[in-house]
Amino acid sequence: MTVQLNAQHSLDTAVPARRGNIRDTAGELLAGNLAVDFIFAVPDQIRRPEEVAAKLAPVLGVDTNELLPLLSDKTKPYVRLIGGKRVDQTISDQIIALALPGIFLEPTTRRTYPERSLGSHLLGFVDGDGNGNYGIEGEWDTALAGLPGHLRAERDTAGNEIGFSNRDWRPPLDGMDLILTIDRTIQYIAERELERSVIEHKADGGTVIVMNPKTGEILAMANHPTFDPNRYAEAARTPELLTNPAITFAYEPGSTFKVITMAAALNERLVTPDTTMDDNGSLSIGGFTIKNWDFKANGRITMTQLLEKSSNIGASWTAFRLGKTLFYRYVTAFGFGAQTKVGLQGEGTGIVKNPKSSDWSESDLATNAFGQAIAVTPLQMVTAVSAVANGGLLMRPHVVKALVNSVTGETVEQVRPQIVRQAISRETAATLLQMLFRSAENGETRGTLVPGFRVAGKTGTASIPVNGGYDLNQTIASFIGAVPAADPQFVILVKIDRPKDQPWGSLIAKPAFAIIGQELTRYLKLPRTEAIPAGVATAEARSIANALTTPTATPRVSDTSSREPVPAGLAIVRNGATQAAPDQQSIPTQSTRIPQSTPRVVSTEAITPPAAVRETTPVADRQSVPPARPSATATNAQIVETATAQAIRTPVRAR
Repeated sequence: MTVQLNAQHSLDTAVPARRGNIRDTAGELLAGNLAVDFIFAVPDQIRRPEEVAAKLAPVLGVDTNELLPLLSDKTKPYVRLIGGKRVDQTISDQIIALALPGIFLEPTTRRTYPERSLGSHLLGFVDGDGNGNYGIEGEWDTALAGLPGHLRAERDTAGNEIGFSNRDWRPPLDGMDLILTIDRTIQYIAERELERSVIEHKADGGTVIVMNPKTGEILAMANHPTFDPNRYAEAARTPELLTNPAITFAYEPGSTFKVITMAAALNERLVTPDTTMDDNGSLSIGGFTIKNWDFKANGRITMTQLLEKSSNIGASWTAFRLGKTLFYRYVTAFGFGAQTKVGLQGEGTGIVKNPKSSDWSESDLATNAFGQAIAVTPLQMVTAVSAVANGGLLMRPHVVKALVNSVTGETVEQVRPQIVRQAISRETAATLLQMLFRSAENGETRGTLVPGFRVAGKTGTASIPVNGGYDLNQTIASFIGAVPAADPQFVILVKIDRPKDQPWGSLIAKPAFAIIGQELTRYLKLPRTEAIPAGVATAEARSIANALTTPTATPRVSDTSSREPVPAGLAIVRNGATQAAPDQQSIPTQSTRIPQSTPRVVSTEAITPPAAVRETTPVADRQSVPPARPSATATNAQIVETATAQAIRTPVRAR
């Protein structure tokens, strides 16, 4: 409340509106308001400043000499004490009990986050001036803040409003409450397992996103490291800590992007799951030699085996069958290179090279096929794979479920699922899910991920671009999967940045996915779709118990008996000027499509959704523009995005 008093004791007051609460999908409070007070003095009404200062100082925890000059300054109509800091109700009650002349309390509120760091990047924070910053608080600031009221009246010499004086009163309009799609329990599980993985593998950080593929609802969005929005000033000393990596920072996805490459080829009927190709372990293109992540040749493999073995050569071969026009049409159709319009402040677009630009070459097509030299945000990646899990329908991700009148409790706006486009046909999506189930079960690390359920998923391991090349000693390890594979109810992306003990997504991110997946199937009470082999149930229960009781800083001991040694050196070798032309047999041209009775579907234009499906965007979209070059304090993800933007020409391995 802003108060102005002139010499005639007129009162001119701005009455703040109550900021709306933010709640999870079940109504649990994530951000609310705590009643507090400003303390201000009217020096003209204080006859004995020394006496007032002596009584007030102990209550406020300050020295008498700090208060005395303020209380004695008759030139000011009023002055806030203790630097304008707010005090809680305990101190306010003590001040009221003192009944000191000329000392007043100015009721206000302070934003509070009862779950502390839970969902902090998603929520953002409110600063000392009442302005929302970052996340939900920033993007939906207008809806949450409401409109302040106004009071103009007169006071008597004692500071009381004169009842029959001229009075102008406009009541405040309180802000809207927001109901999120976030589930507090799922958010907790995601954050706990992410933190555990980051600590266990001595990683720099990471991200976990859980999405409902049928609606686009974000059930959890976790990042590590995190911060406490109640103490945002401390976090602000490291500004990049406040930015949400899940939506802002782009990374090279590695082999998880093979899902997109395969989706395109299947949908264009250029391949089937049983189409074979010869993987000789090497492919020369544009002055580069591409190799598989393990430097091995896989021989004759099917498209399903391509995903199981995570063949880089196979992915490049598939992309060349598509050709650049079709390949990038599908990249766009799945939403890469553009904001998802999730409704959070600071969303990035990722980086996708234009195949018509002068700095694009066929080596870009070859490496983009397995997720290198292309940059995506974690949200873009989970949204695209969710389209595969949703019969090919790309849904707009969203985190706000409803806007509610904070006074009446009535729902003012219901945010409904919105279809963006049909990226691939339903038949293609079903086929690819089956292939991804085989990939998850028979890939680099075999075994059941979520006992009782089939998982359709893919690992990813990508080298990190720096200074026009790649850091060969550090990776981003990831796993993305849908559960259950036949009718996915949720999609999980686990991404771990720069693990120090081992580089592979199969050994770093996949175990975290498994634990999160197991707990979600229990929490959501999903009926099991598969029989559980004898002995697995006990092991599953033990893993869950360990996850729930083991201290965060204590790493889990994982089985290393089946681990493959990390290959030394590059998986891509730059050729000299005299290198022979690439083997034309290993670089297919666009081929005759495979006959298929089911029509293919691909569109880069939005389709007309059902009448009940519409978009709600009450606040204008805002985004932060990433720096042109990484600063001295740039995060790992910022460096990845910037280096990729600088036309990286050195392809590397991906798994």
